[in-house]
Amino acid sequence: MRQSRLSLSRKLETAITIVVVIVAIIAGLAALGGRSSSSSSIVLAPSGYVFSLSPGYYYYIKFTTPSDATDIFINGSYVSNNNVEVLILTPVEFGAFTQNPGGVISSGDYVWYSGDNTGATLNATLAPGQTYYLVFFNDNLMSNATDTIEVVLSITVWGYPTGG
Repeated sequence: MRQSRLSLSRKLETAITIVVVIVAIIAGLAALGGRSSSSSSIVLAPSGYVFSLSPGYYYYIKFTTPSDATDIFINGSYVSNNNVEVLILTPVEFGAFTQNPGGVISSGDYVWYSGDNTGATLNATLAPGQTYYLVFFNDNLMSNATDTIEVVLSITVWGYPTGG
């Protein structure tokens, strides 16, 4: 009688082990076919970063999104002591902006635009493997006011690596 209970117990342990291994294999295959749950990020401007812009001037950060990622977006926030305009532009849009900032803004030819304000939260979806320009622009020509901009929440590009 003892031998049969031990034998039954060993069979049960073996069956449970096999089920656990099968579940682990299935979960692993599902993970390979899907998106990784971990994200990668690029910090463009850390929290607490402060800079100033004279009237009519702009400051830009050029960046490229990872080509091996999906669901790429940018977020963060800033404040300014005067009104500032912030844009996310493609290289073609940036080229046009350097020639005529107001023309680009009024045309709507941009990826994202904050409006003329004293602070905003950035939140935009971006394409993989593309170059962009994050542009801070002081259009306060009439008031001759210098803008001091502070990054409140790090301006960061996020993406999920594609499975392979």
